[in-house]
Amino acid sequence: ASQDELSHRSIRDQVKILRDERSAQMPYLSTAHIRSEINSKKIKEKIAFVQDERKSLTDIVNRAMQVNTAAQAASEQLSLQRRRILVAFRELFPEMELEMQHRDGSLSTAAFNSRYFRFSWRQPVFRGGILWNTFLQEKVGLEASEKEYEKIISDLINEVSGAYLEFQRAEKAMTSQEKMISKLQRFVDISEQKYKQNLASEIEHLNVDSLFGQVGYDFETSKQEWELAKLELQKHLKLEFEYSIKIQELYDLEHLLAEQKAQETQGDAAANAQSLFTEIQQGVVIPNLDVLVDLAYQHRPELQAEAFKLQSAILEERIRWGEMMPHVDINMEYGKLGEAFNVDSTNPGPKKEFRLLMELSWNAAGNRVNYTFENDERAPSVSQFLQGGGTQVTRNTVSIGVLDGIDSIVEAKEARVAKLDQIVELENMEKEVIHDVKNAYYEYQKAFIQVQSTLKRVDYRRRLAQLSEHRLSKNEIQISEYVQAEIDLLNEEIELHRAIRDYYIAKAELNRAVGMREFLPIEKSDGE
Repeated sequence: ASQDELSHRSIRDQVKILRDERSAQMPYLSTAHIRSEINSKKIKEKIAFVQDERKSLTDIVNRAMQVNTAAQAASEQLSLQRRRILVAFRELFPEMELEMQHRDGSLSTAAFNSRYFRFSWRQPVFRGGILWNTFLQEKVGLEASEKEYEKIISDLINEVSGAYLEFQRAEKAMTSQEKMISKLQRFVDISEQKYKQNLASEIEHLNVDSLFGQVGYDFETSKQEWELAKLELQKHLKLEFEYSIKIQELYDLEHLLAEQKAQETQGDAAANAQSLFTEIQQGVVIPNLDVLVDLAYQHRPELQAEAFKLQSAILEERIRWGEMMPHVDINMEYGKLGEAFNVDSTNPGPKKEFRLLMELSWNAAGNRVNYTFENDERAPSVSQFLQGGGTQVTRNTVSIGVLDGIDSIVEAKEARVAKLDQIVELENMEKEVIHDVKNAYYEYQKAFIQVQSTLKRVDYRRRLAQLSEHRLSKNEIQISEYVQAEIDLLNEEIELHRAIRDYYIAKAELNRAVGMREFLPIEKSDGE
C-alpha cells in the first residue's frame, strides 16, 4: 500500500492489516506480542511523524530514541534499579507485623472461644556490614545502569546519524545523476543525428552512447543505494517500507560552490560565517588530543559504567566476607490472648503474652555456630493441660556445625575473582576509549582535508566542463569529449557528497568518542 492509501484508511483497518501481515511473516510470534507491538497509538504516531515537515537530524534521533527497544529496556532497567534501592534501604529498618485472630471451635467435645492479637518486631543488630553494603551496591548499580542507558543512547545516536547522512548522500548523488542525464540527453540526440547524417564517425557515436550508458548505469546503482539507505533509516525509526521520509538538507552543493567563487572574487567577507563552506575553509577549532582524552575520561559513559561496576564488585566482595562475621538479630513479640470454654466464659479477659528472642550466628572458618536465647511467656489456653496458669519458658540453645559453612568461603573467593575480572574489564575499556578518541580525532582531520581537496577538484572540473562546452560550441572538440568532461564533473560532485558525508560522520564519531552529544554540532551549519 502507498503512503497516501495508508493515510486515508481508518486507523483500525491499518492495525488489522499490519497485524495480519506480521502474523503471516512470523507465525511463531505470539498474538499478544504482535498486538502490543502494533496498535492504534503507534500507527497514529507513525502517520503524524511522516506527514510533518522535512525532518532534521534531531527529529530523526528523537523518534529513534522513542521506539528503540534497547533504549526502552534500559529505561525499564533504571526503573527496576530504583525499586531495588528501596528494597535494600527497607532492609536496614525493623520488620513489624500486627496479627489479630478470632476463633470459635470445640475441644474434647467442649466448645470454646478465643480472642487474640500480637505485635511482633524484628531488628537486625549486626550483619557484618551486609545490609549497608548491599544498599550501597544497589545505589552504585543505579549509577551503572544510568551510564549503560547513556551508552545505548550514544551508540543509537551515532548509528542513526550515520544512516541519516548516508540517506542524504545517496539522495543527493541520485539527484545529481538524474540532472546530468537530462542535461546530456540533448547532446546524445545531436550525436545520433550527426551519425545518421554521416557528420560523425561510428567510433564517436559509440563512444557517446557508451559514456551515456555508463551514466545511466551509475544512476540505477545510486537508486539502489538510496533504497538501501532509506531501508536502514526506516529500520531505526520502525517505519514500514511504504512510509516515505523527507529530510532537511544539511548543505546545498550549488551554494557551496557559489560561496567558493564569491570568496575568490570578493574575499573572505563574502562567505557566510555560519555556512558549511566557511567551516570547511577555516576549520572547526577543537582541542588537542590530550584534552580530548581528558574529556573522554570525564564524559564517556562506557568508562564510567565499568568504573561503577568495579565499585559494585568491591562491595560484593565485602558482602561475601560479611557472611563470615557474627550476625545478631533481636525478635520481640507482645500480645494478649483471651481463651476459655464457653461454659466458663463467652468473653474471657485477655492476658498478656511476651516473647524475647536473640539469635547469634557465626561462620567460624567454615563451621557454623548458632546461639539462641529465648524468653517465652504465654497466657492460659484451653489446649493446655493446666489451663489456669499459662506458661513461661527460658531457653538457651547452642548448635555447632562441622564445615557446613565452607560454601561462604568459596563465594567470598569467587567475589574476589569477579572483582579482579572487572578490573581487567575497566582497563580494557580505558584502552578502547583512548583508541576511539585518537581514531576519531585523526579521522576527523582526514575528512576535513578530504572535503577541502574535493571541493577544489569540483571547482576545477566545473571550469573544465564549461570550457569544453564553449569549445564544443566552436566545433573545436567532439561531443564525446564534452560528455566525458561532464561525467568527470559528475563523478567529482558525487565524491564531494561522499566526502561531506564522511566529514559529518567524523564529527558524530568524535562526539561519541568524547561522550558529549553536542561537542561538534552537526546541524549548526545551515547557512544555505
